[in-house]
Amino acid sequence: MSFSYDAKFEVADSEVPQKTCCCRAELAGLLRTCAQISIENGYSVEFVTELPNLAKRIELLLKHLYNEKIELNIKEEEKTNHTIRYYISLPSNITEKLLTDTYLLRENYNGQKEIHLGVSRYLIEEDCCQRSFIRGVFMGCASANIVIKDINNLKKHTGGYHLEFVFSDYSLAGDFSHILSQYDIYSKSMQRKKFTVIYIKEAEVVSDTLALVGANNAVLTLQNEFAVREIRNKLNRQLNCMNGNMEKMVNASLKQIDAIEYISKTVGLETLPDNLYELCMLRLANPEETLENLARLMNPPLTKSGVNHRLRKIVKIAEELKAENESKTDKE
Repeated sequence: MSFSYDAKFEVADSEVPQKTCCCRAELAGLLRTCAQISIENGYSVEFVTELPNLAKRIELLLKHLYNEKIELNIKEEEKTNHTIRYYISLPSNITEKLLTDTYLLRENYNGQKEIHLGVSRYLIEEDCCQRSFIRGVFMGCASANIVIKDINNLKKHTGGYHLEFVFSDYSLAGDFSHILSQYDIYSKSMQRKKFTVIYIKEAEVVSDTLALVGANNAVLTLQNEFAVREIRNKLNRQLNCMNGNMEKMVNASLKQIDAIEYISKTVGLETLPDNLYELCMLRLANPEETLENLARLMNPPLTKSGVNHRLRKIVKIAEELKAENESKTDKE
């Protein structure tokens, strides 16, 4: 399953709130995001979800809200991509009351009842109610484009942390964004066809949002992913640095050996001073050694900078010999 599915499943499986106001607020969040509502020819509500445990949660929320057990009608339907959706219908005797209590069903100026998706201030007066409403919205329409990779996979993962909430109503999206801001969770919005999307991309803010709705295991998983990615990226940076240094070292060694061989073919290595001759022989015998190791092999041992200075002299002598020979060839 995906990370977002696991997080939503965890929230749906958590303990339901005991306060009536919180049950009402959570149901209001679900009604506004994953329910099909009709008020023509009577009132009907049908929740549509991929969470198999959401029906039980809705049943418990209704029981706490109205102090009676309410039987739900549940249907399953398997989509072409093997995703199972659950259709949860409310009994007709409770539908109108629930819509009214959650401030979805209100009277207009003409005294006719209409559906209003905006969030009434009476619904979220208390902090606990705000949190419950956010929890309901999270279960109803949240999705997260977050890939949790195997800790043993050292390949750098460039995917970001993206949590979004998809709304069919623009004003509802704006109300929800404002509610999140009360907890220092600042989101952005965009239009995706006929939907308004409220999204968060900052990793820590995504983690804060998950903590707010009670997805504690998801928070731990995400925090672990933060650490794994940081370690993986650090290792990759170190490997890239080592590979870069190795490439430079190999290229420098090849350049030095070419210079030594050119001197040997033209004027002979024995024409060099003893200190340079010794280093030439040492480099030819140890083409893959670093400057530090060459310095230790010298007799007496030298510093790294000392070896580097002598090798530069050898390369310069070879370059001067090449220039001299090329000049003679041009004259001829």
